[in-house]
Amino acid sequence: MPKDTHESKQVVRIIDLLSEGEIEGFPSASGLTVGTDAYHLASLQDTFFNNTPVLGSGATVTSSSTKNDPDIVENLNFDMRIARFESRMGTQDQSFLENIGDANQATTIVNTELELTVPDDAPEGDYKADGQSVTRQITDSDVTSVRLTIGSPALTRQKGSTGTLKEIFVEYKIEIQYNGTGFNVVNFGDTEDNVYKGDGVFFIRGYSPDLYQRRHLIPLSGDFPVDIRVTRIYRLNRPDDIINDTLIWYDFTQKISEKTRFPNSALFGLKLDSDQFPSIPKRSYKIRGVKVRLPHNATVRSDGSIEYPDPSITPFNGTLKTTREWTTCPAFILYDLLTNTRYGFGSQILTPEELRRKRDLSDLFDNASDIPENLDIYSFQKASAYCNELIQYDGVEEPRFTCNVVLQTQQEAFKLIEEMCSVFRAMPFWEAGGISVSQDAPDVFAYTFNQSNVTEAGFSYSGSSLKNRPTCVSVKYFDNNKRDFAHELVELNQTNFKPVRKYGYNKQSITAFACTSRGQARRLGHWFLYTSHFETEVCNFETDIAAGITVRPGDLIKIGDPVRAGKTVSGRVIAGSTTTSVKLDRSDVQMFGAQAPSSFTLNVITEGRDGDDAKTNSRSGAQVYEVEAVAGSTIVGNTVTPGETLNTAPVAGTPFSIGYADLNLSLWRVLSVVENESTYEISAIAHEGEKYTAIESEEASFRFAPRDITQLAEKPDPVTNLVLEEELYEEGDKVLQRVRISWQRSARAQQYEVGYRFDDGNYKYLYVTTTSTEIPNSEVGTYHISITAIGYGLDVEQTGKRRSSSTNGKITTVGKSSPPSNIASLNITPIDQHTAELHWPEATDLDVKIGGTIEIRHNPRTTGDIKWAQSEKIVPAVNGSTTRKIVPLLDGHYLVRAKDSVGNYAPLTGIPKVLIELPEPQDLEVVQTYTESPNFTGTFSQAFNSVTEGGITLEADGKIDDITDFDSVTNIDFFGDVVSVGSYIFANTLDLGAKYDVELLANLKINTINPDDF
Repeated sequence: MPKDTHESKQVVRIIDLLSEGEIEGFPSASGLTVGTDAYHLASLQDTFFNNTPVLGSGATVTSSSTKNDPDIVENLNFDMRIARFESRMGTQDQSFLENIGDANQATTIVNTELELTVPDDAPEGDYKADGQSVTRQITDSDVTSVRLTIGSPALTRQKGSTGTLKEIFVEYKIEIQYNGTGFNVVNFGDTEDNVYKGDGVFFIRGYSPDLYQRRHLIPLSGDFPVDIRVTRIYRLNRPDDIINDTLIWYDFTQKISEKTRFPNSALFGLKLDSDQFPSIPKRSYKIRGVKVRLPHNATVRSDGSIEYPDPSITPFNGTLKTTREWTTCPAFILYDLLTNTRYGFGSQILTPEELRRKRDLSDLFDNASDIPENLDIYSFQKASAYCNELIQYDGVEEPRFTCNVVLQTQQEAFKLIEEMCSVFRAMPFWEAGGISVSQDAPDVFAYTFNQSNVTEAGFSYSGSSLKNRPTCVSVKYFDNNKRDFAHELVELNQTNFKPVRKYGYNKQSITAFACTSRGQARRLGHWFLYTSHFETEVCNFETDIAAGITVRPGDLIKIGDPVRAGKTVSGRVIAGSTTTSVKLDRSDVQMFGAQAPSSFTLNVITEGRDGDDAKTNSRSGAQVYEVEAVAGSTIVGNTVTPGETLNTAPVAGTPFSIGYADLNLSLWRVLSVVENESTYEISAIAHEGEKYTAIESEEASFRFAPRDITQLAEKPDPVTNLVLEEELYEEGDKVLQRVRISWQRSARAQQYEVGYRFDDGNYKYLYVTTTSTEIPNSEVGTYHISITAIGYGLDVEQTGKRRSSSTNGKITTVGKSSPPSNIASLNITPIDQHTAELHWPEATDLDVKIGGTIEIRHNPRTTGDIKWAQSEKIVPAVNGSTTRKIVPLLDGHYLVRAKDSVGNYAPLTGIPKVLIELPEPQDLEVVQTYTESPNFTGTFSQAFNSVTEGGITLEADGKIDDITDFDSVTNIDFFGDVVSVGSYIFANTLDLGAKYDVELLANLKINTINPDDF
């Protein structure tokens, strides 16, 4: 079998855009001259195909190295010996990629067979003639050359007599015509092999069992349109042999040979052969990125971070360098994004005058004093200095924050700004017509707030749920060594930390934007866990214009809240203050009571001192006012002697706050300042100054003593003046009893635990925030009561609830078994000669008014001891809530008595009564007088004349047959019960013979035995 002598060859040209703007270049090529072959060769160590470096790190590249050097060949992970590669750094005047070739091209499919038919009578052997031509036209006048692809699916010949495989031979010619002037043969051609015979004729000789393709590059030099014609001119005629020699014109590619430089775009160009790369590799590059403007006093370290000199020796003066440099400083990378008009926000940030100057200076804005008016350059430099401080991680020093990111997609402007700020724990805000950044970093305190400089609404607080706070975080970052994303797991290793004990393992995941450092990712995890547990509270309040125009987002402030502190130790400075004596608007007694602390820290606003900790105006750098905290201060009356001389004398009206061992001010970082109609609304988040040390430690062990910002967190005092009372109450149509419990408020108590038990039962507990409660529907017996005051430490995770000792008491309840009170008084008003109206005050007892009655009796005696038992019911009892009743008008005393819902009468002592004495009646004609006493000879019904009682007596209802023991019966007349009703009809009658108006008077003397009287 003959050898396969034909293999198709393809070339791919790739131009990768590395960056917009000039870059520093490839780290491995540092020290070599940009643009030289040695530089391009060294850049292969930072070029990765399918995540594998093209040139291994073991290779040493010098200025004289070539890709064919043994050391280079040995360390190449891909065969690059026939490949071409070069890069451009993105300068304005960079040259085009001359070694890569044309990149602007378009391919048109032809896929048509070049036919040549051999006549049947043709002799065996070589057959030469022009076959059927295939023509295609090019009309684009920008095309400078065309590449034809011609080939065969297979080129084989098998002899019919022996079956031997032989090579095959094919010829074709290419012709060209410019603007219809006639076809001419192509006398020049570019192919991979030496196959050109001249006069436009090309040949193929050999054996190929599979697809074989050949390319021809034809420069164009005439007028358009251009016609290209391909014709097959030779074919082997062997009828006995099996021949595969189909010839196909597959496609043609129109190429525009323009020398595009792609100014201000960093590029990497590749030309790869299909022999070495059967498929196009996935490519990535490690570069030192875009050059940006830096402060005049900044020096770039080898790792891209910035070193600043001692600010007391070489302070920042607000100008920038005129030469751009590469850096990893996130603050000035953000600054570049904000000012660049090509790929950033410069067209929105720069003023119209600044944009005009930029155009006039050939799109440059790089003079030392060319600082955008709308950007606060001082805040960027301050953040940059903090970002680039070197800290230890895993035994190596590295900058605190670095930014390594590729921005490949268009994003919403503010979202990208926030993401960039997140790299260095900053937040952007608009101030005085420009953008400033404020960083979560150590700083001086800008202002202090207390009850004197906020509205009456005071301070409001909100926080997050304990059970939702993470105890573990997975931080996603990009590992440059692995060229892939990695995850750093940060866990709270303090197992006795309350959220871990109580709520268990709570994992969350976050992404460290633009982070390639494991140490930086770990610090972000520390910061996330710390702030999630210790900076969760948000405070909102409204203040006056003096504070509102001073405080800005990101500023640190102190708050002395008397409501939360449980004590007012703040106010305002009054006139007469000096640097050594401060006059306050309140005295030591008003603030501390009888005993002021021996020393304390005075927090008062003065003019900023010189030095690193001074609060400076971010635009001008001038000193402004700050909170000066002076320890060791003392007070007498309303005069404070500071522990050290103040910077300047406090101005009258300046707020002050005092902190001491038992009571400190709370610390906050301002989130936003919103101007209202007459006030400024401030929102701030809790701030812990100790967090920076914890964040930059290598272990997530957060151990610190929380600031004591309130006395409400101390143990409350026991309650006093415990009062226990039983009372009745109405519930629907029922009267129930309850025990009412009240006490005096305890200092520092937020709520109270009320425990009670009935007789020897178990305690039950109520939790209330008021100073009284009740036990409803109480029973008759003894109740034992225990009251405990409860306070809350503000750091609930550490201290929890604090309780006072209990205050105890007991009460014996009687329920409704005690008799009701008597009616207070009784009055009578005659209506006519026969009736009158009794009226009295409403009963005071609830169980009389609901379900009880008022009984009314009459006693004919006008003098002497008037007893309830010797008085007779004259009307039915009325409802207990009634206060009047119409009764017969009789001589003698009327009495009323309350009776409750369970039948208890008011005491016999104190029953109210009223006397009525009727006048003597006028003389009437006496027609007849009947006297039937003492014999009573009339007719009885259920009554009889009792000699014993001396009058008409109701019968007993007992029967003689019911008596079982006659010896026990003392009075046979009253055996058993007494009937309720009886009557007597007089024996004598009177007939007047006609109808007359008569008045019948009854004068009865009654003796009663009333069981209710005993």
